[in-house]
Amino acid sequence: MDKKIIIQRKRITENNIPIIECCEDGAAGAPLVLLNHGTSGNAWHMLEMGARLAEHGCFCVMIDAVWHGERRDEKLDIMLGTSLYKEYYLNMLLLMAKDMSAIMDYYGSDARVDTNRIGMTGISQGGYVAYMTMTKDDRIKAAAPLIGSPDLTDKYGCSMDWEATDPVIRERVEKEMPLNHFEKMAKTALLIQNCNDDDVVPVSGVRRLNERLRPLYGENGQYKYIEYNGGHNCSAEMIDRAIDWLAEKL
Repeated sequence: MDKKIIIQRKRITENNIPIIECCEDGAAGAPLVLLNHGTSGNAWHMLEMGARLAEHGCFCVMIDAVWHGERRDEKLDIMLGTSLYKEYYLNMLLLMAKDMSAIMDYYGSDARVDTNRIGMTGISQGGYVAYMTMTKDDRIKAAAPLIGSPDLTDKYGCSMDWEATDPVIRERVEKEMPLNHFEKMAKTALLIQNCNDDDVVPVSGVRRLNERLRPLYGENGQYKYIEYNGGHNCSAEMIDRAIDWLAEKL
């Protein structure tokens, strides 16, 4: 039987966050999945993945990131074009984690959604957002970040080398970055997928995370780390696995 998928663009929460909802017609008590796009992208870039998850019975919310999409701001240009990349990137991730919590709160009284079953995924920057959110909000039951990283000390995107970064910024980064709060992720059914020759998001950060997380999960089936050959590319195989993981765990 064909499923009718409803797609709706709206703004939600007191912060007026631009989002796209995607769910089956007549959805009730569906798991909530938050999807975040990459740098310079927007919520529409995650729609195909959201629609596929909706066909699995999820209620999906694609979000325009801070300074992106309908929230386009000169701060994005400053981040991408100056030595302040790491400082601005950290600020953006912290703001996004707050947005994710606000969105979870917003849907708490929505009969279409079961906020006891919340999942997250995202590509590149969206993966960074997933890692940050997992360390700030314990409601994420399942996550599948794609080609992102928990380590903000690496040289990623347009950032300077760590040693060239202002010491004050380095202190803030080390205090807040998800890798240094890895134990908070161990409550989440977590699938990590990255590429071993990625020159945008170094694989070193997720390798370090894998070393720390694997002993915490053991063999309980709630954790999987997959590393592919290739560069900064989110393949169809990776997306398929992320969708299957979220559909199964939620």
